[in-house]
Amino acid sequence: MGEELNLIIREDDCAAFDPTEDELMLHFLRPQLRGFSPRVAGAVVEADPCAAAPWDLLALHGRRDEGYFFSPRARASRRKQSVRRTIAGGGAWMHSSTKNGQSVSELGVVVRWCRVNFCFYVFGGSGGEAGRVSTGWMMAEYEITDPRCYRRADDGEEDEFWVLCHVRKSSRSPAVRDSTSAAAPAKSRRRKAAVA
Repeated sequence: MGEELNLIIREDDCAAFDPTEDELMLHFLRPQLRGFSPRVAGAVVEADPCAAAPWDLLALHGRRDEGYFFSPRARASRRKQSVRRTIAGGGAWMHSSTKNGQSVSELGVVVRWCRVNFCFYVFGGSGGEAGRVSTGWMMAEYEITDPRCYRRADDGEEDEFWVLCHVRKSSRSPAVRDSTSAAAPAKSRRRKAAVA
């Protein structure tokens, strides 16, 4: 019971959900894959993050700035290795980075997992500009990569499995990213001063 309390932080009568990656793997994704309920009911809901734009997805499920979702994924065939992450209303989740990790349960079970980070882009831009424009929304998609930690060897291969997605607005503002271009002229002025 003490572990459940660590997953919820109370701030001004509002519950905030801020789990670690280990807690996400051991207390949410692994039980979901095994057919059990997660430790904190309702903290992670079943929804496809590719069904709507991130802001619409969060609003649809009563979330504000971020949300955690269980999403079913089909096993990739040998010919097609990627999952399409295009949103029907326009936009797409584009791959950003990948991280492999592992968590160890209280009973010593090693859970190997992979986190794939995505950024949400819309296409077209304003003023008729072609190309893609970042919206500042991010998604971390967690997958347990070793099925032996949640199913028996005699279960056979499954056609579908669950991933856990954390959708949120980036904490970095676009102004922070543009500030590096403003610093470039200052460097060139210093070089000129040093030469003279």
